[in-house]
Amino acid sequence: MNWSPAAPDAVRSAIAGAWLGAHGQPTLGSVVLRPHQRDAAARLRTLIDAHGGAMLADSVGLGKTYTALAAARDARALVVVAPAALRPMWTEALAATGTHAQVFSYDALSRGLTTLPVADFVVADEAHHVRNPATHRYRALARLSAAAKVLLLTATPVHNRIDDLRAQLALFLGERAWSMSEAELQRCIVKRSAADVTNTTGGSRLPTVASLRWLDVPDDTAVLDDLLRLPPPMTVEDGGDGGPLIALSLVRQWGSSRAALQAALRARLAQAESLLRAFEAGRHPTRQELRAWCYADGALQLAFPQLASDHPLRDPAACAHRVTSHMDHVRRLMRRLDQSVDADDARAAALLRVRRSHPGARIVVFAEFAATVHALYTRLAAHGGVAMLTHAGGVVPGGRMSRGETLARFAAPDAERGREITLLVSTDVLSEGVNLQQASVVVHADLPWSPARCEQRVGRVRRLNSPHAEVFVYALRPPASAERLLRVEQRLRQKVCAAARAVGVQGTIMPALFPEPAIEAPQAIDATNELAARLAAWLRPVDAPSAPPIVAAVRAPTTGFLALVRTEGHDRIVASHGASISDAPQDVLAMVRTADGPGLRADVADVRDALSRIDDWCGMRESLDLFESSVNAAGTARRRLIRRIESIASRVPRHLRSRYVPLARAARRAATLPFGAGAEQVLAELAEARMPDDAWLTAVRAFADLHAGASGGAEGPAVIALLLLVPTS
Repeated sequence: MNWSPAAPDAVRSAIAGAWLGAHGQPTLGSVVLRPHQRDAAARLRTLIDAHGGAMLADSVGLGKTYTALAAARDARALVVVAPAALRPMWTEALAATGTHAQVFSYDALSRGLTTLPVADFVVADEAHHVRNPATHRYRALARLSAAAKVLLLTATPVHNRIDDLRAQLALFLGERAWSMSEAELQRCIVKRSAADVTNTTGGSRLPTVASLRWLDVPDDTAVLDDLLRLPPPMTVEDGGDGGPLIALSLVRQWGSSRAALQAALRARLAQAESLLRAFEAGRHPTRQELRAWCYADGALQLAFPQLASDHPLRDPAACAHRVTSHMDHVRRLMRRLDQSVDADDARAAALLRVRRSHPGARIVVFAEFAATVHALYTRLAAHGGVAMLTHAGGVVPGGRMSRGETLARFAAPDAERGREITLLVSTDVLSEGVNLQQASVVVHADLPWSPARCEQRVGRVRRLNSPHAEVFVYALRPPASAERLLRVEQRLRQKVCAAARAVGVQGTIMPALFPEPAIEAPQAIDATNELAARLAAWLRPVDAPSAPPIVAAVRAPTTGFLALVRTEGHDRIVASHGASISDAPQDVLAMVRTADGPGLRADVADVRDALSRIDDWCGMRESLDLFESSVNAAGTARRRLIRRIESIASRVPRHLRSRYVPLARAARRAATLPFGAGAEQVLAELAEARMPDDAWLTAVRAFADLHAGASGGAEGPAVIALLLLVPTS
């Protein structure tokens, strides 16, 4: 093989430039992109070209919106999917960057769009909203993305378990996402923390987060005992007793506020009345039907249970007695609450102490339950400068106002006296996609089940353009006895560990009642971030020989090489240390760390040996890829597709084989190409489509051609640049 000698700086720059991608223009419309945003956009474009999609999981506050639009700047038909509350933010961002896109909400996908738009690039903001493949919104987003590149945005991709991440990445990886290792999944993710971008933000820094401070509230063990003794309203027909789950849910609401518990108990009574009506109609609800009647937080979903249930009632009197006993106990508990010390007064007093400790500061108080927000606001409103915000909008002492006006008055630093809002009590409606950088204090009025929600709450305040150097975080401690029962903190910690292994977490944001568990860092993501920083330092405005591969040698502590290899239209860096060759980020980083030495004359034999080994490695990788494709093809729609192709081939008359064989060969590619979840759905439908053989084979071939991308007619592997590492004698 012919090769061109070059200066080490030229080879290093070629390797770095290809891996990092074109950094592009520093502006997007009227928006000036920060260096870390340009770097991330370039890395995302490289990943999207290689995998069909990528995830941007930067910590909250690093500007993912503009980074995403920079990564999608070449899209012809851009579609953005986001929570409904974020549509105004996206509309403003699109206008500022001069980008045209259609914006849809997840709610619209859940309800079912009449016609899905045509898209060649889909951005899914707060992508953790589509971590359940069984939902309507997930399936709709998968169909929308079937023939498009996909960019997922979320600072908190893992809420409960690693399958959350797999489901999201499956939107572009397809079935492969469920069999890939965590390290392989991490290669599809760009995630940086504040520390990772400190040196690339152009002088701007994220505020630090002060150690969390706990605020104590009175305990009432009598209420806890009553909650634990609460009898279930019934034993569901198909097995299982809802008593423990009901008790846990109620204790959780008690840990938020007395008002939240009272609202839940009222909902319990309403549900019990519905059960009695069902029994009077001679029907016995199943466990599935009971779930359908209730929202997750225990509020009643008003329906006619006697119409929803079709199971005969075996013992109406016994069932009615259980429900009546449950209702009597709930009423006694409500009377006890009315007579006990109101802990919500103590919660409000604790918030006022926080306010006095931070005179003039803007404070955001987050709670899961609207009843908690209303109770705290009612007790604080008389102290001035207080507002509440829920899904229903904003409220100030003067009356209701829109969400936008509430946030504008909270953010305005020079609001006229008497109209300013300095303390905002809100549900988690504000914990996603809203910039509250004027605030410097966050209070958790309760602890949500998901640790991701804690990070989202603090992230609304901790922004790059914050005027504050430090953010203060407080939490109202759950009643101690309730904490002993629920072990809320330990449950959250288990989820934090799962998230940390997959994508990393912001440990300082998570409230801690107990010692921090040891968490293994996501090595592939950490290595990739360091690799990006080191390669960025290699970029040089140097001229390189035009004929690849370009080759140079440098002094290093050990023998090896770094090579830029182009396979199937995608660039990857491979590293050799001794006899092994690898493209894992950790292995490449280890060699990059030693490759800054002075130049040497490249030995011809060493160059030929390296090129030969790279060629062998590429051949091995191609064989492994084919094997993995065969494994993937062994399941679901791909297997049905192959069987149908083989069936057609077996019955084609001899005189028609010259026509059908090329069609069958091209159609068979559809069983081995990598697709996302949406394309796999289409493939499953196509595998069962009732069509004449020739028309069906033509349709499958067209499907394969549409989704093949660069792999459809890609050239064989080629070495673009090679840097030999020669040990010092």
